[in-house]
Amino acid sequence: MNVLCQGAPFCTAHMLLDLYEGRHDIRLIGIDEEAQCRFDPLRDTMNDIVERLGPTWRPDLFLCWTPEIYPPPLRIEDSPIPTVAMVSDWHIYYPVLAKNLARFDVVLCDKAGVKVLENAWVAPQHLFPLYSQVSTLHKPHAVPRDLDVVYAGSLNAATHHRRAQYLERLARLAGRYNIEIVSGVMGDDYARLLSRAKTVFNCTLRGELNLRVFETLACGAVPFVEEENLEVRDWFQDAVEVVLYNWENLEHRLEQVLKRPDEATAIAARAQNRAAGFAGENRLDALIEWAAEQHSGGRPFRQFPPDERTYQDLLLFGLSRWPVYAPLGELLVLRLTKTLPKDPRVWTALARFLLGHEEGQDAERSTKAFLQAHRLNRASAPYALNAATACRARGLQDLEAEYLDAVLHAETLDGAELVVGNPECPFWIRWGRAVATKTAALDMLRAEARIRLATILARRGQAPLAEEHLARAALEDPDNYKGVELCAEILWNTERKAEAADMLAKNLVNLPLNMRARNRLREMLEALGRNDAAHALAEEANTIARAYRAK
Repeated sequence: MNVLCQGAPFCTAHMLLDLYEGRHDIRLIGIDEEAQCRFDPLRDTMNDIVERLGPTWRPDLFLCWTPEIYPPPLRIEDSPIPTVAMVSDWHIYYPVLAKNLARFDVVLCDKAGVKVLENAWVAPQHLFPLYSQVSTLHKPHAVPRDLDVVYAGSLNAATHHRRAQYLERLARLAGRYNIEIVSGVMGDDYARLLSRAKTVFNCTLRGELNLRVFETLACGAVPFVEEENLEVRDWFQDAVEVVLYNWENLEHRLEQVLKRPDEATAIAARAQNRAAGFAGENRLDALIEWAAEQHSGGRPFRQFPPDERTYQDLLLFGLSRWPVYAPLGELLVLRLTKTLPKDPRVWTALARFLLGHEEGQDAERSTKAFLQAHRLNRASAPYALNAATACRARGLQDLEAEYLDAVLHAETLDGAELVVGNPECPFWIRWGRAVATKTAALDMLRAEARIRLATILARRGQAPLAEEHLARAALEDPDNYKGVELCAEILWNTERKAEAADMLAKNLVNLPLNMRARNRLREMLEALGRNDAAHALAEEANTIARAYRAK
């Protein structure tokens, strides 16, 4: 078969196709110079591409890896050849994926994503892990295995709060074991680091078998994977090729492995023997031949009303991360403001589009668009929170407070999938996942609004009212810890100093990797004369710091 492949196969890199020696002719399609088949993202439809290639090499199948990141050619729903989408980051891109996946014949995702992405228009499937190592890169290097535990990946606690808690626990063991926790290590340096590891710690985002699992296998270390992982037992056995841990036994399982080096070596060897079978270049034939036998889901996207199709075009193409799509985004959003002038989704999309511009005029226009979205649906808590966020970005504190108060009195979750934020914001990350998993609740938005209001009130010297909001926020959304440090400061500044220190100490576990909170607690303890506790906290901070190395 002749196969067009867009994006990074198995979420790795384009070089994986260079390693493929299978039965099919696979060519890379894309908008950059690496692509064998380049297309114009603003003009070329899938039909144009197929017709252009047809005389000499007519494709039979289109594989689209991570369309949420790499948008397919325009009008992919009218493709003359079968199409398959492989989805990765649904926990971030759910609003883009929910309806746009209805453009494809077949949708594949991780195990958790099947339930999340399934709806009236999309019937996703989980076939096998969608990730792989790069065989020429991830392999044992000739270096000593002198590191007991390695973690290499994001240290953003907002992205994965539970993982950050685990990493802090691991870091506390740096006095007993040789532990290295790093971020920003890539390529050959990353492979060498894994080759130095006896064990590699992993805590996945969505319960999937992620890249790190297969990179660890290939580099000859023992993979430590969370016991709750939804996919691991489908492919591996505990204490045979992987080691599974949970919140109660992490340290115990680590000790078991490190105190029995012969067993650890055997586990790593069995794991490495499985690596070739999971290499992406060795799985492409199975994927292609399976896809060729599947019946189409009917591409129901084509049945959506014209304005809805335009709006989804805007989400998938116009608001993508790639600047090349900006002209199309501008065209689509202006068209929608004329055809759907009373749809708050459209004004929110306009605001988001304008946020991509640095000019002050666009920042002002963006704020006005967010406020217009709220005017069109005053009962919506999400639109009120967006308006408050826009006002905060422009320093309009009084207006921000008004919209935060509007969140508290809102009655609906209309526009829940459109709440704006950034990857450094724990609330925004939690909210996006909650929307995807259908667990979003008004109380989550109210708690966030109360915490932001409390910050404003504290600055105004209205500590009692700020404290009241923080107390109610803790009841409405106990998993939002954003107000903990502020509450401790209010207690401290109102002469309840022991209570402040006790509260901060109790919540350190909920503020992983937060050195600011640790240092502030140490200062409080010293001021209270609790010198032993302050010294112990400082020593623990030093131990944790010993494990970390950022590139």
